[in-house]
Amino acid sequence: MLFLRRLIFISFLAGIAIPALGQSKALTGRVLDSLDRPIAYANIVAINQSTQKIGGFGISNDEGKFKITLNPGSEYLLRVSFVGYRQFEMSVTEWDSETPFLIVLEQADTELGMVEVVSELPVTMKGDTLTYKTEAFTTGNERKLEDVLEKLPGFQVDENGEVKVQGKKVDKVLVDGKTFFDGDTKLATKNLPANAVDRVQVLKNFNEVSPIRGLDTNETLALNIQLKDGKKNMVFGDLEAGAGPKERYLGHANVFYYAPKVNLNLIGGSNNVGEQTFTLQDYFRFNGGLSGLSSRSGSRVSLNGDDIGIPLANRTNAAQLKTHLGAFNFNLTPSKSWRHSGFLIGSASNNNLGSNSLRTYLNAGENAQETLTSAIEVKNTSALGKYSLTYTPREETYVRYSAFGKISDIRNSNLLQSNFGQNQQNLASINSRNPYAFQQKFEWYHAPSERHVFSTELNWERKFTDPIFDLTTNLKPILGLAVIPDAEQYRLIQSQELRTNILEGAFNYYYILNPTNHLNWSLGYQQLNQTLNGQLNQDGTAEEFQAFDNQNEFGFQDLYAGMTWKTKWKKFIISPSLYAHSYTWQDMQFENELSYQKTLVFPGLYTKWNIKSNRSLTYRYQVEANFMDIQKLAQGLVLQDYNAVFQGNRLLDNGLFSNHNLSYTHFDMFSGLTVFGNMNYQRKRDEIVTTTDFAGINRLLSLQNIEPVNETLNGDLRLDKALNKLKFEVGGNWNAFSTNLLLDNQAAQNKQFSQTYDTKLTTTFFKVLEVDFAYSFTTNRYNSGILENTFTTHSPRIEIDLDIFKGLRLNADYTYNTYLNRAAGTQSDFDFLNAFLTYRGKSSPWEFKVSVWNIFDTRSIRRDSFSENLISTFSYLVQPRYGLLTLKYDL
Repeated sequence: MLFLRRLIFISFLAGIAIPALGQSKALTGRVLDSLDRPIAYANIVAINQSTQKIGGFGISNDEGKFKITLNPGSEYLLRVSFVGYRQFEMSVTEWDSETPFLIVLEQADTELGMVEVVSELPVTMKGDTLTYKTEAFTTGNERKLEDVLEKLPGFQVDENGEVKVQGKKVDKVLVDGKTFFDGDTKLATKNLPANAVDRVQVLKNFNEVSPIRGLDTNETLALNIQLKDGKKNMVFGDLEAGAGPKERYLGHANVFYYAPKVNLNLIGGSNNVGEQTFTLQDYFRFNGGLSGLSSRSGSRVSLNGDDIGIPLANRTNAAQLKTHLGAFNFNLTPSKSWRHSGFLIGSASNNNLGSNSLRTYLNAGENAQETLTSAIEVKNTSALGKYSLTYTPREETYVRYSAFGKISDIRNSNLLQSNFGQNQQNLASINSRNPYAFQQKFEWYHAPSERHVFSTELNWERKFTDPIFDLTTNLKPILGLAVIPDAEQYRLIQSQELRTNILEGAFNYYYILNPTNHLNWSLGYQQLNQTLNGQLNQDGTAEEFQAFDNQNEFGFQDLYAGMTWKTKWKKFIISPSLYAHSYTWQDMQFENELSYQKTLVFPGLYTKWNIKSNRSLTYRYQVEANFMDIQKLAQGLVLQDYNAVFQGNRLLDNGLFSNHNLSYTHFDMFSGLTVFGNMNYQRKRDEIVTTTDFAGINRLLSLQNIEPVNETLNGDLRLDKALNKLKFEVGGNWNAFSTNLLLDNQAAQNKQFSQTYDTKLTTTFFKVLEVDFAYSFTTNRYNSGILENTFTTHSPRIEIDLDIFKGLRLNADYTYNTYLNRAAGTQSDFDFLNAFLTYRGKSSPWEFKVSVWNIFDTRSIRRDSFSENLISTFSYLVQPRYGLLTLKYDL
């Protein structure tokens, strides 16, 4: 049995980790000033006098209390310091955990020396900046920035390089104060060498535009990675090359140069082992930081993305992954007033995916199930780049021009076999496109006096895409939806060309009433123009499918004005807003024009309660209008899939969404406790939903404003607790939605409730072994009318990092998964074991590594999904067992 077979290995890993924990004991105390007032955020450091290394550290809380954990049996120098006070030192050899030390700090005559001391402490806080001295948390075996961040209190780094601090997503990454590839967290965490990092600064409420700093409510969170002095004014980085059986290969290079006026970064790599530094998903999400302006005031036009119909591959669902990357980033500062910055990224990929799926269609027919086998190849070549020129003649003025562009060649080839009833259909489809986009933005901010601030932003964008869907099948396709002439073999080609132009402008005036109150008046305009041409052809015939023709033009204009008031009262920040929008839009289809006009007013509210310096509760409320684009209005049919045809609706109107967000953060270095949670509730009136008319398993899809209110509720909660040598994490996230829609012209309601719970225990044994024990549980419940199903997955995991002997290290991780389909009563078990043996001599730039992925050679995994008209359960092929020998050299 698979589980028993794997239990032996789990026992082996656990056996490595079972030796007794190293004894440790808490040292507690309280820090006061000479007037017996508690001092918050004082730094407490215990230095082991034998090793001259930090044995433990902490920060005092609002009551001046602190607690640090030390190994007894050694002499420690206890050092307590805070800016503006003389440093306190005392020798400690014996202590009682139940008897706190009382430490009184005296005010210093000068703060110069204190500033120098504080900069060397493990954690310091000044205003909205929290600084970590990384060597106090790391072991020296970390490879990349992501490894360093995972060791810092309150940090989370996921597999895609997304970083969260105290539950909030990091929006931008800087290196020595300069943007790194437009602040992208993934490129930074996956490529910056760990040995170059000196400090990590958490910058809350970050805004590089000094004239409006503190005036908005964006709460942008940034990380500033401060490099070690030895990495400045010189070239550093690493080179890595590897090869293995079955033609496996890996090559990667990171080269960095940082000087006061010049920063250069070069990243390159190629591999077929699933190391995805830059993916097709990353290409789609990159917008150069030039996001739209009108969305801030509650107005949004939903444009279809270029990734429609393109499966996005990763290690969890792909049988083969090949990726290639070349990237260059620069920052040039010829003077204090001028700065040039930008990047170029070129990438290519060739990914293979395979799956078997059981699809249950949500129609009223007795036979509503289809089995589908697919083999997919996704090829992509893409390039994107950005250039920015910033001019800051003085602190009161900020001017920036930015240009961003991207282009790609995407081809998705798919071989399918569909079994439905007595019909077996063999299909081949090619979904290809060559989209490009170019965008320019101008920004001007000026504060002529302390009470007045002005800003102007202009944004222009041009986009183009030409999706082609080429379908070949042995049976007549889309029966019941369109008339297709008889043929021995059917080949249909659906082609489209879509052009989009966007022009936006926004002017803001800020009037500072006093240090705790200001008003903001906004005036803005957005103009969107689109053209769409599309047709369907059948290979081998002269048949004209006029119902599939589209020759459309769409224009959308939004003129808006608004006012925001922001005030601070005691521990509260309150900022209500009100925006008025005047909308007009025109829809031209085959010389038949429809025009509309309407006016809407949107309220908004931002409130924050700073309960204590380390706890806060934030609430946001925003009403927004969600409008349609030309593709949703086009009434000509569009062949979307082998069994799906789409038709737009010219009578669509906007949906009106009410968004509520509540977030809580608690971060306490004294108790080692971090708690954060978020809850989002969205109420959707007149939402644009998909309607489905079935003909067997063939579907005619359209759109309609639905009158019943649709709702979405999601949230997450996480708790981290450090206790002596243990770090405990527990959390969960929930997602529930209720969607009203039409299936076969009958009102229906789809419901989904997804839950994920996870826990993790991390501990270190004898300073040579770090072990993670983790467990996660996921359940997805889908309901549509009389159809209901629940899918659950249990995933225990163990991970070890063992320092074997003098630079020889073993890293291994094992995950066991049990997947259950309750409606079918079936269970699937699959597991993964990866192991990595690394050797690096002391102070050597060379590293040798043997890697083996998927040691048990698992070939498939299980997943499920739910859409407007079907429930699917998948079995995905994954990469087989493979190994690699790599050699790495640090520059």
